Amino acid sequence: MPFSDLHVHPTLKCLFSDPPSKLSPWDKIDIRKIPPLVRWCSDFQYILQSQSNLSQLVNNEYSIVCIALYVPERAILENDLILGEADGSLKAYLNKNKIRQMISSVKQPYRDLIYEDIDTILNSDKFGVKDRKVLLLKKGLDVVMDDGKNVYAVFSVEGCHNLSSELRKFDIVEILHNLDDLATRFPIVSLHLTHLEQSQICNHAFGILFLDNEFFRPTGIGISTGGIQIVKHCYQREILIDLKHMSVHARLQLYALRGTAEFKNIHQPLLCTHAGFTGISIKDIPDYIGNYTKSGKGYIQLSVGKPVKYGGGIRPSFNASSINLYDEDIIEILRSGGMIGLSLDKRILGFHEIEPNDTFREEYPVETEFISEKERAIFFSSTEAGNAFLDDRCITWSELKEGGKVNPMIADYHLHHFLQHIVHLIVVAENNGYDVMSALQQICIASDFDGIINPLWCCDTTDEIVYFKQAFDNSLEAFISDSNVILPASFDLHAFSDALFYSNGKNFIISRLHKMK
Repeated sequence: MPFSDLHVHPTLKCLFSDPPSKLSPWDKIDIRKIPPLVRWCSDFQYILQSQSNLSQLVNNEYSIVCIALYVPERAILENDLILGEADGSLKAYLNKNKIRQMISSVKQPYRDLIYEDIDTILNSDKFGVKDRKVLLLKKGLDVVMDDGKNVYAVFSVEGCHNLSSELRKFDIVEILHNLDDLATRFPIVSLHLTHLEQSQICNHAFGILFLDNEFFRPTGIGISTGGIQIVKHCYQREILIDLKHMSVHARLQLYALRGTAEFKNIHQPLLCTHAGFTGISIKDIPDYIGNYTKSGKGYIQLSVGKPVKYGGGIRPSFNASSINLYDEDIIEILRSGGMIGLSLDKRILGFHEIEPNDTFREEYPVETEFISEKERAIFFSSTEAGNAFLDDRCITWSELKEGGKVNPMIADYHLHHFLQHIVHLIVVAENNGYDVMSALQQICIASDFDGIINPLWCCDTTDEIVYFKQAFDNSLEAFISDSNVILPASFDLHAFSDALFYSNGKNFIISRLHKMK
């Protein structure tokens, strides 16, 4: 059957190479070139492999996708994982001169790198591929051919820094001019206001653990005046704002803005792609804070417990970090008529490695979170903290260890982390008086594949998507029953599965094509 994906990066790993040895977006990364220590001692072999290059998408019947246009931020480019390996075994994929030009903006994010990426995506002939293509969908189109030979695509822009002439430059006039230029030429569905680094446009939610740089830690507050100007401009152009990577304060600010007279007649549906759920309400955040440390540099480090709610036996846990959606976020998106795309990143979905090295209470795994001191009121809304650790609302190390080592060939426990998100969507809809069957049409796959994610082992590349769907079909109803949740009488498992993996995402993209100006 055909598949869709609302957030995929099929060409990101090509971006670091340059002619005459430009990496083909149709070829897989040779994981034998990954340094042995990295390959053997961590999950980086799963991260650095090709998760969704263009051949994988075609071969696995991905009919329609939203491709993220993205240039990595300076803190990523300057890290040893990128720049340091440009002289090592990965130099076939990492052109050091190009990376330095990206860092210095000799190659500008918008003028050079975004258009290079689009050219790489659209011109298969340059890479000796004659019989398969990426075809851009046109405004107003309502039919997509599931021909098994081509991938039909639209674009999103993952961060306003991609619309600038240099990294860490946030000129609103320049960003809006370049957005208009891009949207005039190509089908642009959505824009992320911010991404992984500090931004003058919008405070971000902390989102990257394996690289250590102060720029990754949020220090701002909400959406700036310039950011509000960008939101208004996007809405007037029927371009959606993607909530992913916005801080929770910024998200709440956007919801409030949408209710003002200024936005009343222009606001668009809310969208959050490659998302996970926290499993809790915003008001419950203090209960899950184990401890915290003020940095003196504008941010606070938190240890956040991992909520457990659903399933039987060894329960999966949620990641309650603010990069994920709280219950209030979920219902806002649903009521707006918007869409939630589920990530296939195992950390985002709540999985935790069995490595008890956290400094809080030895019996509890925790997520490390950084928040801006200026936004601390949301996280410390109660004088008491940590209550969830006292009454079986957080997963323990002993419960995790009962499952033993996850078998990557079966990985049922990984699958349960995905399944719990479907259950939680049902529960949030019911608790808020929202029609469950409508909610189940507002969720789809948005894998984030070929980015820098650590994938579920039951679907670590698009080559496993068919088997992942089969496992989903075989497990969902039993998991829902174990969670003591009642499905609507009209629920049809196979119809919902087909919708989740294909038609929900497809229909949402096509609906946006009708709105584009």
